[in-house]
Amino acid sequence: MAKTNRTKNRAKIGVFIAALLLASFSMAYASAQAQSSTQTSGGEKIPGVPDDALQYNKTDVTPVAQMEQIAAGEPALFQYRNATMLMNCTRNCELNVTVDPTVKPKILALSVEPNQTMMLTMNMNGSPLEGAKVMERTLNFYLGIEPNATLQLSAQIRLHINQTELSQELNREVNASRLTWMYWNRTSAEWQTVPSFIDQNGYLVCNTNHFSTWTVAELADTETSGTETQNGLPMEYIFAAVAVVVIAVLAVGLVAFRKRKQ
Repeated sequence: MAKTNRTKNRAKIGVFIAALLLASFSMAYASAQAQSSTQTSGGEKIPGVPDDALQYNKTDVTPVAQMEQIAAGEPALFQYRNATMLMNCTRNCELNVTVDPTVKPKILALSVEPNQTMMLTMNMNGSPLEGAKVMERTLNFYLGIEPNATLQLSAQIRLHINQTELSQELNREVNASRLTWMYWNRTSAEWQTVPSFIDQNGYLVCNTNHFSTWTVAELADTETSGTETQNGLPMEYIFAAVAVVVIAVLAVGLVAFRKRKQ
């Protein structure tokens, strides 16, 4: 009798722990989603914006040679009519921004670690810049970034990916897992794929040590994709897998408990 009671108590404890794990996972995920976004004046949430980011609401402006100042170590969020840009630099930076009116609204983030203060000229266009060829199955988005001098740097470029909106905008089904950053190699006169991944905030990310003309393209199934996720799988798959494991443990505990009860 005592052994049966111990078995029942263990089953109850197992069920209780599984329920706690599931509840904790749900709360942590909801909290992470809530903390990783900032709301614009129009109500749109911008993922992954630091709490200390300086925000500049210029949604009535389509920038043409717009001069912006970024202080070293102070992230700045610039919201224009058809582009939102999060900029972070470890040195003082002067930014000259132009966004073509034909560019559909984009959320871009750029983090730079240069070895000196610098000025960057940034152009966002719907067509290639500087003689680059038109790349098939792009997002109709080309980004030209040029520093004012030769310098050493490391940088991370991020573009927020909303698969549903992109599919509607481009009038074709976009496979986010096939998207990758590419840059125009002026020496070989061709687009070169850069290893890319989608982070937990839904940004397509690549790291680089140089600036030039960049685009995002969807590679065909026959091509090798440069895109991977931060942990090798999309974050939603990881969350789903954890949830499945927790639910399975809960189900097994319940079945064991009922068998012992019978």
